[in-house]
Amino acid sequence: MSKKAKPKKETPATPSGTPIVKNKSAPRKGKADPLSGKAAFLFLGLCALVFLWARIRLLAIPLERDEGSFAYIGHWIWRGRELYTDMLDSKLPGLYGIYGLFTTLFGLSATGVHIALLTANIVSAWCLYALARKIYTPYVAAIATSFYLFLTISLNVVGFAAHATQLLTPFVLAGALLFWQGIDSGRLLRFFLAGLCIGLAFTVKQQAAVLGIVLALLWWPMRLWWNPMKNNRLPWREWVMLGLGGFLPLVSVVLYFALVGRLDEFINWTVLQPIYLADSFAESRTSMFMNILPRVIKGFEGLWILAAVGLVLIFLSGYKKEAAVFGAVFSVAAFASVVIGAAYYQHYFVPALPGIALLAAVALQWLARKAGTVGAISGLGVASILIILSILGRTSYYFNPDYAQIHFKTYNQNMFPELEKLGRDLAKRVPEGQRIAVLGSEPELLVAAGRESCSKHLMVYSLLSDPVRSPPMQQEYIREIQACMPEYIVWSTVSGSWTRGYDQLQFFKQLMQWVETHYLPNGLAESREDKPGVIVWDDALARHQSQSNYRVIVFRRKAQ
Repeated sequence: MSKKAKPKKETPATPSGTPIVKNKSAPRKGKADPLSGKAAFLFLGLCALVFLWARIRLLAIPLERDEGSFAYIGHWIWRGRELYTDMLDSKLPGLYGIYGLFTTLFGLSATGVHIALLTANIVSAWCLYALARKIYTPYVAAIATSFYLFLTISLNVVGFAAHATQLLTPFVLAGALLFWQGIDSGRLLRFFLAGLCIGLAFTVKQQAAVLGIVLALLWWPMRLWWNPMKNNRLPWREWVMLGLGGFLPLVSVVLYFALVGRLDEFINWTVLQPIYLADSFAESRTSMFMNILPRVIKGFEGLWILAAVGLVLIFLSGYKKEAAVFGAVFSVAAFASVVIGAAYYQHYFVPALPGIALLAAVALQWLARKAGTVGAISGLGVASILIILSILGRTSYYFNPDYAQIHFKTYNQNMFPELEKLGRDLAKRVPEGQRIAVLGSEPELLVAAGRESCSKHLMVYSLLSDPVRSPPMQQEYIREIQACMPEYIVWSTVSGSWTRGYDQLQFFKQLMQWVETHYLPNGLAESREDKPGVIVWDDALARHQSQSNYRVIVFRRKAQ
């Protein structure tokens, strides 16, 4: 009797009908011990619980200056005010959109803003875990995600604040995950959505463009060599859809400002003003970078060393070539997106953290495999030690945070906690619908007060950075405050709110001469190094004995 021929298994195809060929020549991931995977997942769960405990306890920490600007603009954009016209700042609209959404849903407050940060961290962690599990192993995914959670919340990158770099990360990681899903399935929608996520990340902060370019370039070897189609045809529509999704957010933003006749303002504040400000820095970019990098690494030295080793070991660990190349290139590109910046601050390094965490986890798995049967548990032990070392000396930050001390250690005497208290007091003194004039760059006070600013210049740095372009803006600033004639004017004397030597400028002397003619001191916030700052009002101001040069003075309009 003749045996019936078994039907051939059909090759999976893309939606367009083109068969996808699996890369049979690629090395396998290697067998994974299921117990090690479960142990790693339990390890991730414990790390996630510690992270959530710390993040929730940090929700109400007072906003710092940048957060205040983003929250103020995001809140009032959703209430009809115009960006780059009624309110001036140098970020793209996506960032303010996120802030506006969360402050509308959860309140115009530090907690409302930091719920956005918590959400961004959770989404980023999930995307990193899903991506690493898909192209590496569950063991690598669990360790990488655990490392990332502690890196992103750490004081090293000012992890308590909802900076733009924190909010762009979930979009970037979601884009990378969707890109890989598109490579596996050949579905055009996945490529479009991958590009869209990267494009949205760009509207939060421009450095996301570097990672978008990397995905666009990696697509070519993916489809030419590592995951080609059976008929050897290049599915160029995937690349087109990736590009369409990537450019759609920016093109939409540009078209909107062009249609409403405000394209010049958009270009001025998102392109030209940041360039002018960067050119005004006295310190060189190299010097800034070398001063900031050690602060970012401190306490995580072992993890960063592992990541450097992982950059080599990722090619020796038995992963498929596309997975190894992707992990290495994406991690290097994420770090490069930091390096190419016009300036460097600790939180600028946040986009590099997923890559650092991933490479360190890859290195640990390589070492674990070499150690034999006890290797997986030993690897988790090493990961635990690295995390514990990063926490030592900072346990109060994670488990019992003192908001005033955290701000003091991070920003010295910039007085953000005192400004929040001052804003809450002013909310009781200034009726709704009336405005407050803030002399300096302290929009977080306006957020705490829930009141609008007299001036569209929420940050005054652009008024001081350029000897040619700044003077017209200085006079506009003075005219706005004089026309507003608010009941209260708040002057932050701290140089960080202005720049060094600001009080010697003719522009400032002109402004203060008008203030002193029409207003009298009515309140004071004063910083302390070893204890919370003090706030005094009304008659108590005359009896107050000053103990610090770091002060915020409140003026009240003289009775007519």
